Amino acid sequence: MPPLGQSRPESLATLSSNTVLITGADGMLGRAFTESLAALPGCRVIALGRDRLDVTDREAVMAFASANPEWIVHCAADVNADRCEKNPDACHAIQVGGTENVAALARSCGARVLFPQSFLIFDGSEKPIVEDTRPNPLSVYGRCKLEAETRVLETLGDRALVIRMAGFFGGDEKDKNFVGQFTRHARRLLDQAVDTYDVGDRIWQPTYTLDLANNSTLLMAASKSGVYNMACHGQASFFELAVACVEELQITDRLRIQPTSADRVAAVTDTAKRPAAAVIDNRRLRAESLDLQRPWRDALEEYLSRPWFKAMFADLAA
Repeated sequence: MPPLGQSRPESLATLSSNTVLITGADGMLGRAFTESLAALPGCRVIALGRDRLDVTDREAVMAFASANPEWIVHCAADVNADRCEKNPDACHAIQVGGTENVAALARSCGARVLFPQSFLIFDGSEKPIVEDTRPNPLSVYGRCKLEAETRVLETLGDRALVIRMAGFFGGDEKDKNFVGQFTRHARRLLDQAVDTYDVGDRIWQPTYTLDLANNSTLLMAASKSGVYNMACHGQASFFELAVACVEELQITDRLRIQPTSADRVAAVTDTAKRPAAAVIDNRRLRAESLDLQRPWRDALEEYLSRPWFKAMFADLAA
């Protein structure tokens, strides 16, 4: 997918003179939004990583009112659900307290807020998940994220844009989710001459962060508000995704992926409870002709062709 500023410039003109402040800009999603928005001519991007802004510090957050942003993309969060389960107070402080601070900043300077939401606010019982599906989080992380969403919508009304996203991959060396973890682990397994690896069968929708950012930018340019779902087209188990990664990295002759049950994996690795399957439907995006998502395998192919992954396995291709 080409940068959105190149593919549909006529749709993005309203952002050309905007100032956009991004919290959590050094994370997976924040980096994608920074890359997407920085490609738009005339758009001023203030990318704030954790070292530049602690969103739990109200005074520090409010100091950015002088920047007069038209938009705040609030990516700052602790996305490690298992860590949040063990540290609920810290989770609440950043997810809810930090979001309240960002909403207060937006209210003070008249900015709009884009709030990326997690699919973990759902229990997976309704398939597919649509915009009016009733949330029922199974974890501390999910409950805090849902509370944060509620605060944003209540505080900002029609200046709040909530995008409920599927699980994602992206960020290259910053990728903390399955694709990033798996590729690094696969490299270690090959170095140790291990040729098989078990992966669970939990279902999700692996979605590329750049696709999420590019599609979200289109909604920002149209001054959209309220709640939208956003996920790749199609679904896959973690096992199927691991097999696809091995194929894209061209190491199928060196590493065989074997399926195992998600329950078995969760018993060893998970502290937070997660839905066995959570499938999001982009119903509102489709209805408004704003769905730029693509099949997950196409996005994965593009992602794993980036230089960071090529360098990781370069010696094996020689």
